[in-house]
Amino acid sequence: MDVSQSPRIVIDESRSARELMLAGEWFCTPDLELARMRFRSQALQRRFNDCSVLAFKEQQALLAKLLKRVGLNSWIEPNFYCDYGVHIEIGDEVFINMNCTFLDANRILIGDRTYLSPGVQLMTTAHPLDPRARTVRIDARLKCVQRAAPIVLGNDVWIGAGAVLLGGVEVGDGSVIGAGSVVTRSIPAGVLAAGNPCRIIRSVYE
Repeated sequence: MDVSQSPRIVIDESRSARELMLAGEWFCTPDLELARMRFRSQALQRRFNDCSVLAFKEQQALLAKLLKRVGLNSWIEPNFYCDYGVHIEIGDEVFINMNCTFLDANRILIGDRTYLSPGVQLMTTAHPLDPRARTVRIDARLKCVQRAAPIVLGNDVWIGAGAVLLGGVEVGDGSVIGAGSVVTRSIPAGVLAAGNPCRIIRSVYE
């Protein structure tokens, strides 16, 4: 299906929206399978975010249902928001502070001992820049065209408050991303990087 005047945006109708989404190819939403996954995720998030601060075991049980993997001694502070949850894998001894948002239309992998400060956003999804390609009508219904790429954070990474990481980004082991940064490209291991767009400033070992 050609969804614009540009032949570059083509939807493969032989595969499901979820298959296309995880393959990093263009797909359309809303989609029934994806909607059901999101409704399940939203119900679990609501229960997690509404838990008493003393209900530690209940919160851990809800995270185990919501996410694909939660490592040993890892913790997420409420409130926490995600699309599906089942594409998120968190390593051991990870700390994710309050009000973080993960749009996990593709895999989000977080290594051991990694810290995310308040308000960090991991955004795997993107839309066509050309507005003619951004929406399409299928059976008289308007649908949104998008695709997603994974985000990978290594071990011992620290992401500063309010940073935004886009799909396809990897942050190497031991690196630090400054508060408020917009990370559009991968960052190697062992560096301090900050800014919009995010750029390497120096080694963390200096």
